[in-house]
Amino acid sequence: MKTFEKNYIGKGTQVANLSIVKFSFKLSEIAKLSHVFNGEDFITFEVAKLKNTDSFGHGYTAYVNKMVETQEPQTSLVEDAPKKSTRKPKRTATPKTEASIFPDNTDYHMPESTDELPF
Repeated sequence: MKTFEKNYIGKGTQVANLSIVKFSFKLSEIAKLSHVFNGEDFITFEVAKLKNTDSFGHGYTAYVNKMVETQEPQTSLVEDAPKKSTRKPKRTATPKTEASIFPDNTDYHMPESTDELPF
């Protein structure tokens, strides 16, 4: 299974009155995390804003994501017990009779048919 591993490489601060974040990295640390593309060395890193600034005034962090192959967790040999159903049981249908459809104490009866049209 492939997962991503974050390697933190440094923290940065925002430059006053500008939309710029300033970082300082150890060259020896980021050289270990470089990758080769078309015969050239590259470093790809991500910058994220911290929820709270730290005691040195750093409000941003930088890290390199590396894809790492990890072992999949072994499945249990014992099958899990079947889960109880949370569904409500179905209601049984009651047979419909003419009395249950049109009770005598309502005014929902259909008028008796006549051959005359109402219009």
